[in-house]
Amino acid sequence: MPPSDSQSRVAVLLATQEDGARFAALERASGELFRQLDDLAWIADDDVMEEADHRPHILAGTVWVARDEDAGVVGFLTAQAVGSALHVWQMAVHPSHQRRGLGRALLRAAAAHAREAGLSTLTLTTFRDVPWNEPFYVGLGFTRIPDDALDARLREVLEHEARAGLPRERRCALWMDPRAMVG
Repeated sequence: MPPSDSQSRVAVLLATQEDGARFAALERASGELFRQLDDLAWIADDDVMEEADHRPHILAGTVWVARDEDAGVVGFLTAQAVGSALHVWQMAVHPSHQRRGLGRALLRAAAAHAREAGLSTLTLTTFRDVPWNEPFYVGLGFTRIPDDALDARLREVLEHEARAGLPRERRCALWMDPRAMVG
């Protein structure tokens, strides 16, 4: 994907099935950041969500893309409504477009959807001590859920991640009221 001119515009839109074909490459490219962390560098080479895993969420209208008018899809967020929560499964932005507010814009789209759907919570899991993970989300208004306050769903998500090789002691679940993320 060619780097975009800084003057090009990016729109956040609902994803199409065709967009899903780009997500694995975007996730791999965004994962390159983990090479900066010696103990987590292996994540850059780890498995990513398959295109088929995004499909049901695209059909449900809970996947958004950041589409650059010149470069095409440069980011995505895949979520799922579960009970009263909208859970963010994956968010990735191509390195050529990082640090431009696209992650924030994708999360705003998810929060707007959650509000419109009457969902009371936005949740996700992430690394506690990785600068572009928990500190990024906390800066947007997310709060860490203490391990002893996790509901069964989030506890299972974290346990599944641990079985897949992510170090449980470095992972956490976060939540926010989607009404808190406006604009």
